[in-house]
Amino acid sequence: MRRLLLLAAVGLASSFLVGCDTNALETESQVVVEAYLKAGAELDSVRVTRTARADAEYTPKQTAVQGAEVRVQRLNDEKGVAESIPYVETDSVGVYAPEAPATVEPRTSYRLRVNTPEGTVVTATTTVPAPVEAVRTENDTTTYPDEEGSDPPQFELTIRPEPSTLERQNVYVLTSRSLLDFQSIPPSPPDSIAGRLLTPFYLERYDADSDTLASSRVNSSGLLNEANFTRNDDGTVSITLPWLAVAFYGPNQVRASVVDNNLYDFLRTQSAQQRSLAPGEIPNIEEEIENGTGVFGSYAEASGNTFIRPPDLPPGVEIGDVLPLRR
Repeated sequence: MRRLLLLAAVGLASSFLVGCDTNALETESQVVVEAYLKAGAELDSVRVTRTARADAEYTPKQTAVQGAEVRVQRLNDEKGVAESIPYVETDSVGVYAPEAPATVEPRTSYRLRVNTPEGTVVTATTTVPAPVEAVRTENDTTTYPDEEGSDPPQFELTIRPEPSTLERQNVYVLTSRSLLDFQSIPPSPPDSIAGRLLTPFYLERYDADSDTLASSRVNSSGLLNEANFTRNDDGTVSITLPWLAVAFYGPNQVRASVVDNNLYDFLRTQSAQQRSLAPGEIPNIEEEIENGTGVFGSYAEASGNTFIRPPDLPPGVEIGDVLPLRR
């Protein structure tokens, strides 16, 4: 969920915590935690760092917290601890991983607990959303519109969300991720190569002297209410992928993620900070972290793949001749 589109405008990311102190004028250092739980997947890593000064560059390696005791606790219905999973430090400084594999259960609450060497105890709790199932896809292969204004069919992902466990309707983040073989592409290729890979909107903004293709590989939307999509009679929801969400021709993965309250509040208030507001009107980011800052959130996800053909592919030319496809 890195780049906001006019998707109605991700990934889910990827990472959208910039890491700087959300109360930017504070001078006292705070512990920053960053972790995301995906329903039905194994527990992922937790990053533990410290905030940097408002006038200093934030680099996770330099601000990493080492030697912390990190645990993720699965809670029961009475909010007691049903299971406690210890984490260990990895070779990546400031990153902690589960000591043993554990699957994230939907509709379940989890508590993150970080005890730093200085004795600071940081905690946060998330309730994992109900599962989302991919039911079907349509227009798995289609052609990007040409300059003449053609209107080819768009990729559509139909999902079946289970009833929300939250006190609101489901809220989604859409993420598109190119599946091209980026290992065979120079990070900043000349325009002649980029023009064969990037769709017009992204090619127009591409500068080989300062941009890398990786910066456009994953694109995420802002928060989208379920009412933005087509509700079918059978209870499923159909999501049409806007052309603006497609940065690269070729294979793309499209993900629809239902977010928990923590991610909802974080992204909602982060978006408000990015608007043109006068000093004193910019709201603080809402975060549910005790004795620290950051984000500890969860989501449920469904996905499907689509293949976008360039509009001007010459007759007789194979798609693999112009795109670096994975073999």
